Amino acid sequence: MKPKQSKAREILWLVVSAMSLSSAVHKTIYVSLKDSWYFYLFTIIAFAMYLIRRNLRKKEE
Repeated sequence: MKPKQSKAREILWLVVSAMSLSSAVHKTIYVSLKDSWYFYLFTIIAFAMYLIRRNLRKKEE
């Protein structure tokens, strides 16, 4: 895989993680934690995917 594509996927997962965290905080403030826990879960999953992609890219280089 090309390094630029790998880097783009890393950035994509980081952006998804940030947007999910933003949505989670917003929903927690305006609704409740009970209704927003799945946004926090998705934030953790997206950040883990970012770290995995980053480690794979560094191993390829």
